[in-house]
Parts: sequence; C-alpha cells; structure tokens
Amino acid sequence: MTGRQRRKEVFEAARDKAEALGLKFEDDDTYLSAVERWVDGEISAAELRAEYQRLIEEREKERRIQRFVRHCLRSDA
Repeated sequence: MTGRQRRKEVFEAARDKAEALGLKFEDDDTYLSAVERWVDGEISAAELRAEYQRLIEEREKERRIQRFVRHCLRSDA
C-alpha cells in the first residue's frame, strides 16, 4: 500500500465514522481541496490541520461580523 492510498483510507475512515455517528462531516470545498493535497502528499497533516483551523477562524470572523451588523441595524440600537 502506498502512502497516498493509506492517507486516503485514513480520511475515508474518519469521514465514514463521523457519518455513521450521525455527525455532519466537513464538506467545504476549501477543506476538501486541502485534504486532496494531503492525500497526494503535497502538504503534511500539520499543514492540513492549520488550513482547517484557518477555515474555522474565518467562519467565526464572518459570524461575528454578521452579528455586529444585525446589532447595528436594530431599530433600538
């Protein structure tokens, strides 16, 4: 088994286990692209984790901005 095959198996097993437990697995195109780069051996697991962390941080930043805008637009603000 090649390293690529093993990494693909690891990813698929994690995704399948999450789905079997009824959990929604990450389906963001940016994340899945990073997973493909990891499977292909272009980036390390640490780099994959860092990319996912950036994605999560960006989502949180967007949520905070949306809450702030909603707050500013309230008529009693």
